[in-house]
Amino acid sequence: MVETTSTGQHGHIKAETKNGDVGRRIYLGNLLYRVKPYEIEEMLNVNGFEGQVEGIHISIDAVTGRNPGYCFIDFKAREDAERALVSLAGVMIQDRPVKAGPCQPKGAERRWKSDDYKPTFQRWGDWKGSRAMSRADAQPEQGPYGALGHMDDIKRSENPARVYVGGLGKMMNQEENDKEIRGYFEGFKIVAISKRITPHPDMRSKPGGHHYCFVDFESLEEAHLAISKVNGKGVSGCGRLRLQMAGPLPTLLQ
Repeated sequence: MVETTSTGQHGHIKAETKNGDVGRRIYLGNLLYRVKPYEIEEMLNVNGFEGQVEGIHISIDAVTGRNPGYCFIDFKAREDAERALVSLAGVMIQDRPVKAGPCQPKGAERRWKSDDYKPTFQRWGDWKGSRAMSRADAQPEQGPYGALGHMDDIKRSENPARVYVGGLGKMMNQEENDKEIRGYFEGFKIVAISKRITPHPDMRSKPGGHHYCFVDFESLEEAHLAISKVNGKGVSGCGRLRLQMAGPLPTLLQ
């Protein structure tokens, strides 16, 4: 299944597919970041595709719960995928129309992910349906099920082990963000690292680093120790890191 995607010169979404999958996978875009995989599943069921979908391939940030604005739908039959390209165009999810398009096999374009890169938390995975959430053997530690499970754990915790990391520079891509943050917290037990968040426009012209992210640790003790050891560490071209225990996520990330 796909782990990376790319956009061609004409904006077509390309993804890795198995030979037998060609024609059965479509791209679904223009999603609000807060849309969850079970909402996409419900939309498919309501629009006549219940029982005809093999899975929803989607990325969910384990810290913010956000998707990247698109996902891929794998149908059991090519005919259903072709029908979906027509019938799903403009269908609403949370009052926003989705875009449906063909998913072309990925060519020889250069990936931004290194072959040996293993993310702290693998966001991409296959959503096989809401019922799988209740089956212990169908709940991967990572991917969309793991991300939503981690979010539930954080919500239930009175004192989540989440740290705000400020003073960062602009993010090149998620791999670089992941590697940089892990470098600052080398030796600490990290569960998940959020995407790097762009500061308010008013802050962008000011000197120093104003991008930030959130890091979830395995325990509250680990989070406090990380703050005591890493807070104030110098960042090339950005000043110093600003660390503190995180409060509720900003509204724009919820």
